[in-house]
Amino acid sequence: MFIISNNESKARYNKPLYGLTGTYTLSEGIALPYFLSLFEINRAIDELKIAEQIPASLDTKWSLKELFQREIDEKRVEDDIVKGYLLDPKKLKFFNAITIVLMPKGADGKIQDSFDNSKNLDSPPIPWDSTDLDDAQWNNHPQANFGGVQFVSAGLSARLRWDEDRVLAVAVDGQHRLWALRTFREDPKFCGGTLKTIEQQTKIPVLFVLLDPSAGFQNRQSESDHSIRGIARELFTDLNKNAKTVDKARELILDDKSINAQCVRTLVTERTSQDSQDRLPLSQVRWQDDSHKFDTSYYLNSLVHLDLLVSATLNLKPPRDPMETKQVKEFIDSINSSLGIGEQEVQHEGRSLYKYYVEDYCDEDGEADAPFSRLPEKYLESAVNGFKVNFRPWLLKLLLEFKPYRNLLQYAREHNLIEGTFGKFQAQTNKHKANIKQQEIAKDSDWHNREILRHQTAINSMKESQWAFKAIFQKAMVRLGRLVEFEYKGQNKNLGNINDVLSFLDRLYEEGILKVDAKLTNYPFGLWTFIATNQNSDKIKVAKTVEDRIFYLLCLWYFGTRKIQIDIANGDPVLSKRKLLKFFSADTNKAHWHNCNAVYQGLYKGFDTNAFYGKEHEQMSDERKRDMVRDRFSAILAAGLPEFYSQSSERQLSNEEEDSE
Repeated sequence: MFIISNNESKARYNKPLYGLTGTYTLSEGIALPYFLSLFEINRAIDELKIAEQIPASLDTKWSLKELFQREIDEKRVEDDIVKGYLLDPKKLKFFNAITIVLMPKGADGKIQDSFDNSKNLDSPPIPWDSTDLDDAQWNNHPQANFGGVQFVSAGLSARLRWDEDRVLAVAVDGQHRLWALRTFREDPKFCGGTLKTIEQQTKIPVLFVLLDPSAGFQNRQSESDHSIRGIARELFTDLNKNAKTVDKARELILDDKSINAQCVRTLVTERTSQDSQDRLPLSQVRWQDDSHKFDTSYYLNSLVHLDLLVSATLNLKPPRDPMETKQVKEFIDSINSSLGIGEQEVQHEGRSLYKYYVEDYCDEDGEADAPFSRLPEKYLESAVNGFKVNFRPWLLKLLLEFKPYRNLLQYAREHNLIEGTFGKFQAQTNKHKANIKQQEIAKDSDWHNREILRHQTAINSMKESQWAFKAIFQKAMVRLGRLVEFEYKGQNKNLGNINDVLSFLDRLYEEGILKVDAKLTNYPFGLWTFIATNQNSDKIKVAKTVEDRIFYLLCLWYFGTRKIQIDIANGDPVLSKRKLLKFFSADTNKAHWHNCNAVYQGLYKGFDTNAFYGKEHEQMSDERKRDMVRDRFSAILAAGLPEFYSQSSERQLSNEEEDSE
């Protein structure tokens, strides 16, 4: 219920709420006042809002956490909360308090940074109704009137009203509960707009956070955003970061205590509509769902995929049994191996992680007396610094500077997609996108096609049949980068460094080798058949064994490229394709060319199948099968070697030498 004040044209206040007030003062210089009241269920549904009901704006930038937490999961609301809880006659129904922030609203309906107290508007009268004698008693107590909010307190008791036209009451905790109540009442499948008499008797506990000095708010310590919006977002994040999310992967990304999550955040910009030369722009990253794919639409990468990528790159070994000392020590060793800097282990205030475990988790005999299953929070800073030194530089070089990714970013920057309208639009919730689209099309019918769709189509066309945008390929590519830059620290003369890897990958891309449907001249099957695609189509087989084979092939091509370059530089003969294949299959060369014999064997197994040999495989001799594999294998190897390779090879090797292999 809303009541027109004396100044009817300028203010519309709701019916007063009564309750208790208190203040959180747990830090010096910070005081956070709140008001706790009981809301009739219909009033709660009508007067309280969720973030998605705030008017959409292309001017708003969102952080990584905020992107996840502000969007309502409609399926969870309907299936889990309404159907699975509210409609279950056997369930005892109870929701804990919904937390609300009163936020100033401008004339355009958008949230403002602060309450506007400049307008000379009369505060609403007390009592709100001349016949309400109980409310009249509040006229004898101090009032705080700020930007359309009227707050009166008397000891622990308090009274609250706000002007609907100037203030929005927005949920920062309990938005799914609030939306479930609205869905329960409004959806035709449930109550159809009207609650039963018994249901209307329900009262909802609501806690209001009051962010104005006249109500007792102080914030002299925080270095974060001091605006109402900024403070509300901070509360929103803190209150929701441990709440149930749509999927496990995004829950992990929101986990401040997860080393994976912390490392992922160093790879992307902090907010949408923000560009950077050494981070993936969040506006070009797929964050809206739990998919790890980024081979369609405008995405440069996927947040879920980055999480998986970091996990595989760190290669930590959490204990299966957190009470088993040997397994825990192996876990700590893997942390120090990946995230220690130089000879220095992961530490906190000079105390190593290993020493911390022994002293705090083990008894006098060295046996565990408490479970140890994840990196302790106090060691996260040291571990993240290790990631920044050991992995981040070369990982970002691959993810940003590999030519297909560079081309995508160049297009995005040339058309101002990251910081302009396109990026701002993609950062909206689905409901806000629909609202903005409708608003803009009403003014300009071609707006959505011109500003959004044509860019999505253009970027999507860059990805057609390109391995570079397949998650499985990128994981294999990063494994090659890890081998060169982390395992060998870029110090192996044969393997070179990340710049050599990048040049090698760029060449493959420019020559069309990294197209999913790339042909293999004079051979019936495509280049990637039996390695990563089905023989009857170019459909990609997604499995760990396929990722391994892609990695093996990239290794073999890279090893071959490096050996040819080194041989030419030294004036040594260039081996033929079969000689080169034989060279990498030999155990004697695995020390100089990282496990090249295992790489060879891993690829050989992909060809050594009945599907490859054909219908007459049962009649074929083993020697015939080996010849078929060697022939195709050597042709594939040659396809990924530098263009000058075949000419150099022909000059330095006779046909007799080739045939004698």
